[in-house]
Amino acid sequence: MKKPHTRSGRKYPRRKLWIERRDAAFARADVTCEVTGEDLQISYIDEQTRQTLWKWRRAAHHVVAERFVRRWFPGADVHHLLNLLVVTPGKHAQLTAAERKLFRADIVGYKQELNRLGIAPEIFDRALKALAESVKK
Repeated sequence: MKKPHTRSGRKYPRRKLWIERRDAAFARADVTCEVTGEDLQISYIDEQTRQTLWKWRRAAHHVVAERFVRRWFPGADVHHLLNLLVVTPGKHAQLTAAERKLFRADIVGYKQELNRLGIAPEIFDRALKALAESVKK
């Protein structure tokens, strides 16, 4: 079976629903990282106008990876708001690297890695439960 083609190279294209949920998660988090509490907005001075401008440094991360959900929970709402965390780009890279354990079906190891990175195991359990409940019957 041929993989769908997307400009970003993603296996699953992200459309309007993803944008809406991501923006809702950003609104929930406001200007702080939901894991570390760091400020997600940085200021810089524009050289030409000498004005202070703001730039976002944030990413929306799936607690239970999108690829895992699509494989094991067909019909589930992958972008459920309880499955999204707003984090800094550096923390997002660490969390994405930890997903290797999840893809090897090492749920305990993945939860330990999340805990090491500052995410309570209850957040994973809450997200997994919300995904299971969102499966279309």
